[in-house]
Amino acid sequence: MFTFLLLTGCGGDLSGFLPTVKFSHFNVNDLDFEHIDTDFVFTVDNPNPVGVPLDRFQYDLSLMDVSIISGDDPNGLELVADGQSDIALPVSLNFASIYDAITATRGEDDVGFGLAGNFGFDTDIGPVDITYDESGDFPALRTPKFTVGKLKVGAIGASSVDFGLDVDVDNDHGSTLGFTDMGLKVKFAGVQVGNGSIAEVGDVEGASTKTLELPFSVDYADAIDAIAAIASGEKLKVDLDADVTVSTPFGPVPLHIDEGGNVEVQN
Repeated sequence: MFTFLLLTGCGGDLSGFLPTVKFSHFNVNDLDFEHIDTDFVFTVDNPNPVGVPLDRFQYDLSLMDVSIISGDDPNGLELVADGQSDIALPVSLNFASIYDAITATRGEDDVGFGLAGNFGFDTDIGPVDITYDESGDFPALRTPKFTVGKLKVGAIGASSVDFGLDVDVDNDHGSTLGFTDMGLKVKFAGVQVGNGSIAEVGDVEGASTKTLELPFSVDYADAIDAIAAIASGEKLKVDLDADVTVSTPFGPVPLHIDEGGNVEVQN
């Protein structure tokens, strides 16, 4: 319990002694296409010449006006004497569970958040609670959608064939996504036939779909049956297994791609 009597006198007038609280910012500690770990940081100004222990730290976080998490966790926090304290509320969210509750608008990078609650402490003249009600923008990272398209036959050498695999990439964000440093493996009819690396894959503008071509080479010995199927004009089952770095509005994020389908072969 915090003693105000020594500061206010017997009248118990708290004017000038109540701390003030303001939401400052949030720090993104870890982010991928599945989850986000972040700290919502508050700045609390304590005008008293002694530290003030928090007895309550109540919060309710909503996204697009839908309550996501709430709780009360003072966790031994204490305001420093005669100065400002930064107090962090750690939040870890799974994007799949978020999007079960909200819908991020195509062409936008963020969703609106609301954060409300109170900081409370018990005093010798009763409980004191300082409310806050803040709002802002929260990262809404969505996984781009990949669809395997045509397989193009390129240069034919003495022992290998060059291919280009078209992949349609749908970007739901407002900002352009850039794809770099891709390592890929390709299967024809269930058999791994090629692999490679691509430094610069390409960019996809916001709220759009673009076809990116992924080049790779295949040895005849590894794909003789598939090459025979190509020669006969049949559709070919192609599977793509790749890891790529995606430049997002929130920084570079790694992404694993596992897509496939029966595709047309274009000579």
